Amino acid sequence: MRAAMEAKKKTANQEISSWLATVGSDAPLQHSNPASLYLASLQGSEASRTTARSVMKQIALLCDQTADTFPWHRLDRATVLALMEKLKQKGLSDNTRNLYLSIIKGISREAMLHQQMSDHQFSLIEQIRAIKLQRLAVGRALHVDEIAKLVDHCLHDEGAAGVRDAALLGILFGCGPRRAEVVTIDINKINFSDRSIKVIGKGNKERELEMPPRTIDLVKTWLEESGLQLGPLFRPVNRWNQVAEDRRLTARGVYDIVTRRVKQAGLDKASPHDLRRSFLTYLLDNGEDLATAADMAGHASADTTRRYLRHQKRRNRAAADNIDF
Repeated sequence: MRAAMEAKKKTANQEISSWLATVGSDAPLQHSNPASLYLASLQGSEASRTTARSVMKQIALLCDQTADTFPWHRLDRATVLALMEKLKQKGLSDNTRNLYLSIIKGISREAMLHQQMSDHQFSLIEQIRAIKLQRLAVGRALHVDEIAKLVDHCLHDEGAAGVRDAALLGILFGCGPRRAEVVTIDINKINFSDRSIKVIGKGNKERELEMPPRTIDLVKTWLEESGLQLGPLFRPVNRWNQVAEDRRLTARGVYDIVTRRVKQAGLDKASPHDLRRSFLTYLLDNGEDLATAADMAGHASADTTRRYLRHQKRRNRAAADNIDF
């Protein structure tokens, strides 16, 4: 088995080396680089473009290239398959390799549309099948006792970062936003009298979150500690306990904070999405109907319930009152 793996590794390396020797220094023109065109075509959040840039960089590094000089327009089916094999050898998960393949296909499509790649060449790449994934639940829902332990751990941490992280956890569990949404919160979008926060969700659409009482207390404590009055709610805090003046915390930063705090608190592994999962699980376990939970989570199926927004808002607020941690 080991010999077979080594043979596959050697074959993949040989395929890529042969391809690089063939294309030489045929780098794409900067103004029509299909990788840049692909980034410009993405309609999602900045987080989507950041992820795509990172993937492009890693693919190029496999060939000792940069994303700008990599000959994306000269990719062919055999080379893409070899790249996928190298990613597998590096230990990347099936899900991550599917992401890489999807981005390669997107870049190839742009190359084809701008007549830098033949229809046939693109068709052969497009036909490469993604890895079939097992439809198993990933992640876990945290118990309210774990959430409380996490928050208490942060509040006992000296400095502004601890208070910030407690407020961040309070919103992630108490309101259930995605991590890409929580970083969009601006202070002027918080309405304490209405107990609501507005975030920018999928499709660049603004949506409103209901804050349970505990979340309100944690956010107020963070604002008092930081002295912030305008701009982003969540910002980096440096080692000297200074809060950044105009920098917004990134989605990656949220992930790092949550996973670090979970580890420090001695809990089993959990991610920001697990806090969102915990939020939804808590609602449903405590008798909230699917329509209410979907609306509060910002799922697409909430479109129907928005026709009854005033009635739904009262139900959302009542549901938020039941979140106690």
